[in-house]
Amino acid sequence: MPIHDGYKSLSLKASCLMSLVFATLTVSGWATAGEFDPKSNAVVGCPGAMFTQQARIFDAVTICATEKVAVDKLYYAANVTAKWLDNNDDGIVDEPALLPALRQQGAMLLMSAEGFSDEAFDILMPELETRIGQDLAANETAPMIGRDASQEEIHHLILNAGWQFVYPKIFSSQQDQASLLYKQWEKAEAAGYYDYGDPTCDDECKTVEFFYLATAAYLGSDADLESDEMRVKDRRSLRQRLPGIVALMESPDYHYPTHIWPDGKYQHSSHIRYYGTDDLNANK
Repeated sequence: MPIHDGYKSLSLKASCLMSLVFATLTVSGWATAGEFDPKSNAVVGCPGAMFTQQARIFDAVTICATEKVAVDKLYYAANVTAKWLDNNDDGIVDEPALLPALRQQGAMLLMSAEGFSDEAFDILMPELETRIGQDLAANETAPMIGRDASQEEIHHLILNAGWQFVYPKIFSSQQDQASLLYKQWEKAEAAGYYDYGDPTCDDECKTVEFFYLATAAYLGSDADLESDEMRVKDRRSLRQRLPGIVALMESPDYHYPTHIWPDGKYQHSSHIRYYGTDDLNANK
C-alpha cells in the first residue's frame, strides 16, 4: 500500500477517490498488542469491533477510537474537528451546507495508538466502503514534541467528505473536474511555490496537500510550513503570489474557515457528544 506523508485517507466510496484514498492507510509495524482485536464493549456505529470510544461532532462527523487512545487525545481531536467546522467559535457551523454532505458521506475519523496494521485495515474495509474516512494516530495528536498532525488529517476529512461534495467546481481535487482549487495547485506548482515530491502522491493527492498548506499559511501555522513543500509562508505572501487561492478562501459565496487555527479548544461543548468506556461525558 502506498503511504502518503500527511494525506493518509482510508475509506472510500469505491466509485470515487479510489486512486488516492482507497489504499492509503497509516500502517504501523508495531501496533499495540491486542488493540485491534474485537472488544465486548465496542461502541455502536464504528466499523469492526475494535473501537471502544466515540465522539460525534455536530452530529455529522464521527470519531472512533480504540481503547489504547487516551481520552484526552480523543477530546482534542473532537475539538479540532468542531473548530474546523465552527471556525469563528460562535456555536454555529460556519458553512451549514457541509453538515448534510458529511452525514451522507459517513465522515469518520479512526484513531489508534500508533497507526493501523494491515490486518486491521482488512477488518475495517468491508464496513468502510460506503464511507469517507481518515486515520489519525494518538501519538501524532498534540504530541509533547513534534508537529501536531490532527489539524491536517481532520482538514483532509472535511475537505473530502464535505467541501468537495457541496462545491465540486470549486474544491474538487479530481483532474476531470478542473476545479478552481485544482487550477490553483497547478499555478502554484508551475510558479515554483509548491512542490510535493512524494512519488506515491498523484495530482489529486498533491491538490489536497497544497490546499491544507495554503490554509496553514493563511491562518499562521508555522509548524506546518517548516519544510519547503509550500514556499509561501504567510497570508501576506499568499495575497501577493497566489491571490487566486486567497480569493477562493475568502469568497462570500460560502464560509471557509479563515478565522483561527484549530488548537484543540472549543467552548461550545454541547455540539460534541462522547460515548464508550469510562463514561466519557462525565469525564469531559
